[in-house]
Amino acid sequence: MNKTKTVLFILVSAFFTLFFFSCEKKSVSNNLTSETLFSLKYGNFENELKFYDLSGGSEISSRIVMRNGFFYISDSTAKKVMEVNSYGDLMLIMYNEETNPVPTFIKMSDITPEETGVPSANATQRATIYPFNRISNIAVDTAKYMYITDYLPEDRYEENESGTQVLRQVILRFDENGRFIDYIGQQGPGGSPFPYVKELYTTKNNELVVVTITATGYEVFWFNNDGFLKYMVPVSFDTLPVPKSDANREIFKSLEAIVPDYSEQKLYLKIDYSVMEYDESSKVQSGISYDKTLLYPLNLTTETYEEPILIPAFDEVLSNEYSKITYKVPYDLLGITESGWVFFIIADETGYSVMIVQPDTQKIVRRHLDIPDDYLVYYSMSLSDDGIISLMLSTDSETKVMWWRTDQLIKSL
Repeated sequence: MNKTKTVLFILVSAFFTLFFFSCEKKSVSNNLTSETLFSLKYGNFENELKFYDLSGGSEISSRIVMRNGFFYISDSTAKKVMEVNSYGDLMLIMYNEETNPVPTFIKMSDITPEETGVPSANATQRATIYPFNRISNIAVDTAKYMYITDYLPEDRYEENESGTQVLRQVILRFDENGRFIDYIGQQGPGGSPFPYVKELYTTKNNELVVVTITATGYEVFWFNNDGFLKYMVPVSFDTLPVPKSDANREIFKSLEAIVPDYSEQKLYLKIDYSVMEYDESSKVQSGISYDKTLLYPLNLTTETYEEPILIPAFDEVLSNEYSKITYKVPYDLLGITESGWVFFIIADETGYSVMIVQPDTQKIVRRHLDIPDDYLVYYSMSLSDDGIISLMLSTDSETKVMWWRTDQLIKSL
C-alpha cells in the first residue's frame, strides 16, 4: 500500500512539474517563429528579381503582398509584377517587354497582338505584356484582381487646381489572368492622375482605397468594386482632432498613417502628439517631446470621428556603463485584420517589435520578430486581412520571402 502511494505521488509530482515548466516556458517566450518560404535570385529571367544594383544608389520601390497563400511582388527595376506560390513557383508574370526577355516557358507566337498573351501550352504559368513605367504599390482583392500604382509618361502629367502639386500617378487594374482592364484615376476609370500614392488597400467587398499625400495633408479615395468613386476624404494637417484634455496645452500633431477598415466604411487615423517642454529654472523652451499616440476612427457614413483609442508607446532603452535612459517612441501602424485586430510595428536592435491591439476590448499583445542584421538592405512588409505578416528581405545576393503566422496567434486569443 505504501509502495503504491509512493509511485502515485511520484507520477503526480512529475505531471505537475512538467505542466508548470511548459506553462512557464510559454509565458516567457515573446518571439514569433518565422518561416522562410523561398528565395529569389537576381537576374533577367522571369523568376528572378532585378535588385542586383541595390548598392548603386538606384531607387527601389518594390512591394510584396500576400493573399490566400499567393505572393504578388512588384519589381520596380525590371518593370514587372510576379505572382508566386508559397513554394516559390512562378504562376504569372506581367512585364514590360523593353526591360525583360520573353519568358522561357512561352513562345513568341503565344503573345497576342493585343499584348495580353496568356499561353495555353503551359496551364500552370501565364504571361502578359504591359508597358509599365515606374510601378510601386500593389493590392489584390478576393477575386484576385490586381491594382498597381504606376507613373504616367511626363507629357501626361497634370497639376492640381491651385498649381501647387504635380499629379502623375494612376492605378492600373488587371484581372486574375493578368489582362489589363483599365486604369483608375481620382474620379474613377480614366480619371485624372493622383497626388503621390502612399498606400493601396482592398476591402472585404473588393473596394479599392487609395491613400495619397498632398502638400497640406492626406487625400483618401474610396472606390466601389466597379472602380467608381464613393468617397473622397481630405484630411488636413491643420484640422486634425485634439483631445479635449489637451485643449489648453501647446500640442503638436503628426499624422503618421491612414488605413481603412476591412469590413466597414471607416478609416483609422494614427496621430502622434508631442508637447513643448520648458526648463524648470529659466522657464525657457527646451524642446519638443513625444506625449502620446491616438487612433481615431473616422466614420465615413456619419462623417464624424469616433472616440479615440490610446495606443501605448514603445520603450526604447539607451544605456552605457554609467546610466540607462528610457524613451517613449511611437509605433508605426502596419494594418488592420478582418477580425478587427490593429497591428503596430517598430524596428529594434534584433528585428521588429510587434504590438497587436483589439480596440473593442483594449486587449494588447506584444511579440517580437527576429531578423538577422544582414537582411536589412531592402525590405517590404505587409499584413494580410487574416493576420499574416509577410516580409521580402533583400541582400546584395538574393531576396528571401518569409512570413509569421500571426493569424494563429490572434485566433488563440
